[in-house]
Amino acid sequence: MEFTKDNQMLITDDQGVEHMMEILFTYENEAREASYVLYYDAANPEEIFVARYLDDQLIEITDDEEYDEVEEVLNAYLEDPEINAETKK
Repeated sequence: MEFTKDNQMLITDDQGVEHMMEILFTYENEAREASYVLYYDAANPEEIFVARYLDDQLIEITDDEEYDEVEEVLNAYLEDPEINAETKK
């Protein structure tokens, strides 16, 4: 994974194919000492992906409690226009 300037990141799938993804937003959970990125493919913006990240590495979320937390953050983002506007600055 490689972050670019324009809220995008380049990821490479298991077959070695690169995909430019749009970053919806990132956030940190200090208690978990973890950073998260929520992103999507511009060709299919309805499908939002989430991963923990460290430097240039995406880490799949496998813990249900952690995934529920990320889903709660996403729902707050989608439902609150103030939060949504703040992340687009």
